[in-house]
Amino acid sequence: MENATKFIQESLTNICAENVLSSNFCIERAHRIPGGEHIPGAPPRNILVKFLSQKDRDSILRWRRSEQEILYNGNRIQIYPDFSKGTQIKRKEFREVKIKLQKENISYSMMYPAKLRLVHDGKVMFFDSPMEVSRWMETKGI
Repeated sequence: MENATKFIQESLTNICAENVLSSNFCIERAHRIPGGEHIPGAPPRNILVKFLSQKDRDSILRWRRSEQEILYNGNRIQIYPDFSKGTQIKRKEFREVKIKLQKENISYSMMYPAKLRLVHDGKVMFFDSPMEVSRWMETKGI
């Protein structure tokens, strides 16, 4: 990919639903995360994108959450906000309890920076650590 910025600009313009992007949508810059030579069959490297407008970035992230799957030329693409290393580590700590919640069909989401929000029996709860979620699950017999 010679020009990642141009590629992302054109791709998002083509795949986003109507009314997602503003009329002056623009990518400030885009680049692949450095890595070694690409191994055939391995997933492509991530691309970091800096949007000129925060409104467009937020609109794309909202649109992405509402879609079941986003395809580009028959390939699934994923779009995520870029968090600091510290925030990524904190969010990753919730991985095991999120798997358990999924198995029990309990609705949850991650709030910024690293807080788990779940809905159970119509009640919304927030947890700051996976230990708190585990304790709650034990009290509910989950």
